[in-house]
Amino acid sequence: MTTSEFPNSWKLAKVLPIPKSGNELRPICILPVLSKAFEKILSAQITHYIENNSLISKFQSGFRPRHSCVTALIHVTEEIRSAIDSNKVTFLGLLDFSKAFLNVEHIIMISKLEHKYNFSQSALNLMKLYLSNRQQAVDHGGKTSSFIEIKKGVPQGSILGPLLFAMYIDDLPQQLNLAKVHLYADDVQIYLSCDKTVINNCAIQFNLELSAIKQWADKNGLTLNPSKCKCLVISKRPVDMESVPDILIGNDKIELVQSAKNLGVIFNSSLSFDNHIRATLGKVYGMLRCLWASQSFTPQHIRLLLAKTYLIPVLLYGCELFANMDSTHKQKMNVLYNNIARYIFDRKRFDSISTYAKQISGMSFSNLLDFKSLIALQKIISTGQPPYLH
Repeated sequence: MTTSEFPNSWKLAKVLPIPKSGNELRPICILPVLSKAFEKILSAQITHYIENNSLISKFQSGFRPRHSCVTALIHVTEEIRSAIDSNKVTFLGLLDFSKAFLNVEHIIMISKLEHKYNFSQSALNLMKLYLSNRQQAVDHGGKTSSFIEIKKGVPQGSILGPLLFAMYIDDLPQQLNLAKVHLYADDVQIYLSCDKTVINNCAIQFNLELSAIKQWADKNGLTLNPSKCKCLVISKRPVDMESVPDILIGNDKIELVQSAKNLGVIFNSSLSFDNHIRATLGKVYGMLRCLWASQSFTPQHIRLLLAKTYLIPVLLYGCELFANMDSTHKQKMNVLYNNIARYIFDRKRFDSISTYAKQISGMSFSNLLDFKSLIALQKIISTGQPPYLH
């Protein structure tokens, strides 16, 4: 660190193409262990520096201590809920960048580290060495390609790469005029609220904000993917979508949808989370059916571990957003929770299950929802983080 060195042997990456969705592949880089140990030290120092000097937007929740997808979603949800209480309509844009981590321009990254973050010359030299002369080979089907040089991007699979990307994209909110934005790494949520009487003007203003983001992206070597971007029009009562002007990125139309997945939670046009709860129930029931197939020869302590590892986290993800769901949905989730208890403790369909269900987490499902919300609240109050919720 003191000599601003980053050995070339630490820059060799083996890329494993992992199936993502459809025909897409996610490139995961396997990096030398020593490089990751060194990166962890650098990441801790950089994080301490930018947090103590308030050099990063408070609305960037990616890869920051005491920030998470859920805290970002709580903030955006409550902003939109407040607008709904005022009888306003909210345009929510969920933006997608094509291969964002792989398109970071090294020259621009170093320039931002120097001018925006005031890195010292020795720190800049180290970052230049970290980013430059990287090589990677693809390992697939037991065969490895030859190494080629990577001239841009931050290495996926690294510890420092995601933090550098969050810093790279941090000046995006400054491009906006009236709209608000929340970032989680390369996931961008942009939203603008207005009275129903001026919804057309609001759509025009929203397009201007999207145009500003596109100009920023072009300048920074990033590309918005309009086919994967979504826009929801959220309000207390349904809006006639046919009367809403097209939402555009450049000349490309963004799809206006009734529901869309946002950081793992499905938002809909009424902000009710009904779609998310139904999808979660279907997903967990599907997982549970797979586990039931091996239930008879899986020990109980292993079944409990499987439930706590795979089923309960999916069931409760984002529950701080919808813990006050209506009684119908709460009952359906409670029935699923009881079925998980039946799987763990080998209870039949008509056996009493409430006592066993409480053994999973030490309380009833209804109390577990409240408990999760209260724990989140206590963390915000005691730590003062994240600032946008505290």
